Amino acid sequence: MPRDQRFATEKTLSALLDWTLLSLSAATTAIIFAWFLYYGSYGFEFDTEGSYLNSIANPFVYAINSPPSLFGFFYYWPYQWAGGDIAVLRMANVTLTIALGWSLSFLVIRRLWTVGWPHATVLSAGIASLALVNFHTSLSRTPNYNTLTFQSLLMVMIGLLLADRPGRIRQVLGWILVGVGGWCCFMAKLTTAAAIALFVMLYVVVLRRKSLLPMLGAALIALALLIITACLIDGGITGLVTRMVNSADLEILLGARHEASLMFRIDWLETSRTQLAFAMLTAIALLLSIFVEFRHNVLPSLALAAVLIVTIAIALAGIDPINIKLSTLFLVPAFTCLGTMFYREGLVLRTQARTSVVLALIFLVLPHVSALGSGVNYWWGGSKAALFWMLAVVAFLSPLAQQGRSVIATLLPLTVLAQVLTASVINAAILKPRGQVKDLRAYAAVTPLPGGGKLVLSQPLHDYLATARAQARAAGLEVGTPVVDLSGRSPGLLFVLEARALGLPWLVGPYDASEAHFGQLGPSVPYAGSNAAAVEALGLENCADLAKAWVLIEPEGPHHLDQASAMASFGAGQADYVAAATFETAINDGYDPDAYRQSLLKPVRPAALAEQSCREARRQRADRQK
Repeated sequence: MPRDQRFATEKTLSALLDWTLLSLSAATTAIIFAWFLYYGSYGFEFDTEGSYLNSIANPFVYAINSPPSLFGFFYYWPYQWAGGDIAVLRMANVTLTIALGWSLSFLVIRRLWTVGWPHATVLSAGIASLALVNFHTSLSRTPNYNTLTFQSLLMVMIGLLLADRPGRIRQVLGWILVGVGGWCCFMAKLTTAAAIALFVMLYVVVLRRKSLLPMLGAALIALALLIITACLIDGGITGLVTRMVNSADLEILLGARHEASLMFRIDWLETSRTQLAFAMLTAIALLLSIFVEFRHNVLPSLALAAVLIVTIAIALAGIDPINIKLSTLFLVPAFTCLGTMFYREGLVLRTQARTSVVLALIFLVLPHVSALGSGVNYWWGGSKAALFWMLAVVAFLSPLAQQGRSVIATLLPLTVLAQVLTASVINAAILKPRGQVKDLRAYAAVTPLPGGGKLVLSQPLHDYLATARAQARAAGLEVGTPVVDLSGRSPGLLFVLEARALGLPWLVGPYDASEAHFGQLGPSVPYAGSNAAAVEALGLENCADLAKAWVLIEPEGPHHLDQASAMASFGAGQADYVAAATFETAINDGYDPDAYRQSLLKPVRPAALAEQSCREARRQRADRQK
């Protein structure tokens, strides 16, 4: 065969292999996404997710927020547009997250690599599947301040990359996104908003010294949105500042580890020898697939195809044979970047452009920025934004594009790795959802919820909710009735009963500091000041509402609040109520595997007398504090 003809044949075969692998990768991404959406209506984490829903359903009734976040106001209108259907809200939240991750990944690849948009679309979609890891902590797909923080950071980075592209419209749109993303970040988490503002300024100073004016425009957009938000929520900036200051003070009283002195810290990356070995071997395999030049592309292509098929099997079978730990989501990218430094005597390191270096460093730090100010281990909290760690690798390897390396041969292994990690982490969450019965796939009890939506729950949780709702309605608990939840862990029940949770969306009870509750050792959040925080939050409620409020108690529960002190704070006692409904909590495989008896107490005093007692109790408390 003539040399030219053989070369043409090999080129055709190589292109055919590339498109086959890209098609298989696209199918893998679609299956992972569809699989995750399918379980969008499965499961319900009773405490945390119940708190999120109470915050979103009626955020305007609370004078303070715990944690100090305005995400409830942000998601209020989407919740109304969804008709209160939790499943629809979850699916919209997941779809938005993956769309933003996909957009950012696409822009990074197109900015740093020479590749056509069809290839970039498939590769970026596979890498963006890691955005689904944001929902790993309890598989809570309901919108919350963590997902809003992640989405905001994605928006800001998308805006910065769009602003770098030629064309006035793209640049204007980019800076608008930076401003809107900054405002969204403020609504989610103030500490992260301050940090990302600093990063944007550094990015502009280092890379685009002529962009100071557009950056100022983005800041003005964020400021204008903030002023509008302040007027809508609290009547002005002063009211909003007062809300945030009081919310921060309550967090300190609660013992949620949100003090400024604890904010800037270096947490230990909890891992094991097994995970270190796995991450190192994975990084070595990835580097070999990228840098080793085979005579024929068939062998590495077959290996990648096999991994993709295994990934599809993992997703569809709902198994977790790899048992990926969250620390691995950082270790694999870190070892990959470290190993790349030794390629051809540091060729990649020596040929780095300023843009790729800055983007790699920003992406490397962004997960910690997203976790900044939280009370959990920053590595554990930052792993929700693991997509940024993978994009750091994409940016760090970009000098290979100028060395004649095939984009497909370099980025496709990274894409496949992202898909494998995503499938494993998501399946682990499906098999062992936090605070719920194991294995969402086994759930079969269709449960109607407020707003006309339905969730598929475990049978014990379904029976608990159905019993509590039937007894509460029979006892006279109407929709919108104020309830003081002293169980310390049942905001989800109040949401299902369509009651108004007084004080806070969740009057959190004391939790111990064991690994079982927080997934990773230290720092943990025991909420030692739960009783004092509950009294403080109830003190901000109207005495007229407290006078007619029902009380939910769980005397033997592991997280119950002090009933006597809480009731005394608004001039009430046990004798002022009668048990109107009694039921047992659901048994689950989480950190509270036992059933406990709960009671709904109905007020029996005349409302006028109860309101007078409330005012007298507050007067006496104010006198004692002088």
